Amino acid sequence: MRKLFKYLPVVLLAIVGCGEDEGAKQLSDADYFPLRKGLYQVYAVHERNYQLQVETENVTYQLKTEVVDSFANQEGGYTYTIHRSKRNTAMDPWEFQQVWSVRINPANVVVSEENIPFLKIVFPATENRHWDGNLLNNLPADEYILTNTGKSYELENGTTAGAYIQIVQEDSSDLFNVNMRQEFYARNIGLVQVEITDLEYCSDADECDITQHIIDNGTIYIQTLIEYGQN
Repeated sequence: MRKLFKYLPVVLLAIVGCGEDEGAKQLSDADYFPLRKGLYQVYAVHERNYQLQVETENVTYQLKTEVVDSFANQEGGYTYTIHRSKRNTAMDPWEFQQVWSVRINPANVVVSEENIPFLKIVFPATENRHWDGNLLNNLPADEYILTNTGKSYELENGTTAGAYIQIVQEDSSDLFNVNMRQEFYARNIGLVQVEITDLEYCSDADECDITQHIIDNGTIYIQTLIEYGQN
């Protein structure tokens, strides 16, 4: 009997260890883009629109995305229909804007924005993973890079969303242009942040001092998750 009690802690440790491993194995990279009917996200959007010799336009509104339906696709999986709605403030009613769709297979996540498919995430979702975001459409090749994975992501309200990935879709600049696009996805929530900077600086020495990087035209777009849930 003494021998049994002697080795019992080791046995219990082994059982606990196996349980933890099995839980870890159940985690899937598809969790970065969860899809089920009724799932929704609400975002605060801030746009700054620039035009030379015109006052900068600041636009704020809220954007809602909601999974409203799904259907079997030719890949043997399901395609999910996403309704996008907009309102100026939280006091206003939602106004329907567009239908997008999403499908996930063992290799990737494909989001069709106005019927144009983009390869948003590829699996496994590991750091320094590169792929062509325009692989499935007729647009020029566009290299996406999964630059960062993290243990937690802090939402706008200060709460923690859990593990996340950061995908840089564009990061280029020179004397007269800045083009940056990146998206953040949190596990079991989906898209939590979009950042887009597309600026063109004045390049005409007769109109401006080109060393001052005066914005000729462009947009800065920030989309931040403020609410999510299940209807």
